[in-house]
Amino acid sequence: MITAAKVKLYPNEGQKILLEKHFGSCRFVYNYFLKKRDEYYITHRDAQRSSLNYFDTNNMLIELKKEHPWLYEINAQSLQMSLRFLDNALKNFFHKNTEHPKFKRKGINEYFAVPQHIKIQGNRIYFPKFSEGIYFKGSKDKLSEIRDINEIVITKDSGYYYCSIIYENEEELPEKKPLSSENSVGIDLGIEKFATLSNGIAIENPGFIKKVEKRIKRLQKQLSRKQKGSKNGSKHILKSQKEYMKLRNMREDFDDKISTAIAKQYDTIVIEDLNVHGMMQNHHISKSLSDVSFYYFKQKLEWKAEKYGKNMIEIGRFDPSSKICSRCGNIKHDLKLSDRIYHCDVCGLTIDRDLNAAKNIRKIGLIKVGSVRSEFTPVEIATSGLYGIYPYRQMSVVESGSSDALAEE
Repeated sequence: MITAAKVKLYPNEGQKILLEKHFGSCRFVYNYFLKKRDEYYITHRDAQRSSLNYFDTNNMLIELKKEHPWLYEINAQSLQMSLRFLDNALKNFFHKNTEHPKFKRKGINEYFAVPQHIKIQGNRIYFPKFSEGIYFKGSKDKLSEIRDINEIVITKDSGYYYCSIIYENEEELPEKKPLSSENSVGIDLGIEKFATLSNGIAIENPGFIKKVEKRIKRLQKQLSRKQKGSKNGSKHILKSQKEYMKLRNMREDFDDKISTAIAKQYDTIVIEDLNVHGMMQNHHISKSLSDVSFYYFKQKLEWKAEKYGKNMIEIGRFDPSSKICSRCGNIKHDLKLSDRIYHCDVCGLTIDRDLNAAKNIRKIGLIKVGSVRSEFTPVEIATSGLYGIYPYRQMSVVESGSSDALAEE
């Protein structure tokens, strides 16, 4: 199993200068060949061969190093990895409909990769051009036992240097638990409450942005008074970056702990597919949505489910989980977003809106994979109000005369 460990580096002044040269040179090579490949495609788009590939740019890199001798100070494989990253980005653009690669800017997303000749001894990591090793803090005993290191990625964030070590782990992923409704849970994500589980547990929204918003606003106001490019301006930029880093770290720590707790406790996890990009277009809730980071949480949850051998089910974004009564299956078409309590006009159920949605998410997910109670007939399941799963459904359970088909478990 391929895994990774991230440690904080503490380079001396000479090593800092060399690290910055690596960042700048890899950025220069990336931008230079991005321009070359775009120009080649524009002039040869109707030809039989319309674009350059990685091997073409790798050969051109030899001539570029002769034109710019300072590139010889940099690890050659790190420059080649920049060409790999560029090649992958352009392939994704042409074949997977992603955005066109952008030119890299200084001070934003600084990184470079080292694929070979890496060694860890004690609390120092050795790689080409850094023969004296860079000191790091971390679990040095565990890291020194690593033998098969695939690559390392050196990054810079808010003035600090980090090293992500990607290596082969002898541990294998566990076999997945069998799909069942016994130890399953549905999760409804929201803004007021971060997550509501189908068993009634509610996780409050920590509201991290409120904890650092005042400090960020004050620093941004002070920065606006500084002369652009001045030393004081650079100091305030660094202070602002550190506040944003604190905010990211708080979110990541929260998502990591919550996803771990859920993945360890439940064998089957059902979550809904949210149109986060579309929801962000609403300026009334975009700030709150970015603070809760739903997409990152789902990624964490998927990875933790794989790690602990649990099942992850995702239902469609158009399945009416909020409008269906979790007891009788009636659909409440006039439900508004401001209605925080769900009241069913047919069976009289009064329940928290988010809890009702979580119960329905769990139920829809179990029906989707066929893990439903044996006493349910195909007709009762087909008329349960699940638009995303059964598009031919015309009426709710109550309307069809089977009001007790999906009675609460």
